[in-house]
Amino acid sequence: MSVIETTSDAIPAEIECILSASDTYIETLTVKRIEAQPWLTELVIKTQLLTVKNPKERRVKARCCIERERVIELRDAVDRFLIETGAANTSAIAHNAGLNPQGGRTS
Repeated sequence: MSVIETTSDAIPAEIECILSASDTYIETLTVKRIEAQPWLTELVIKTQLLTVKNPKERRVKARCCIERERVIELRDAVDRFLIETGAANTSAIAHNAGLNPQGGRTS
């Protein structure tokens, strides 16, 4: 599941996806534009323990800022991993990833 927050110019400002989830634990990845430094993107991994006193509290596990070109390389590396491990086709079907016939994303 992913959540997208958009700005008034309809360019996504922040995208969040769940990396891991169970009845007691959630781990998410957030990818966010840095408006003051448009060549950089912030990646944040957060954890959320659902059995603690405040289950809505999220804690930052890791944070880094990378250039846009590195985000593209990261995407390509994940795509290559999925293809090489045979997970690309089953993942796209199972998650309705919105791939066009040429293999690119439709959105």
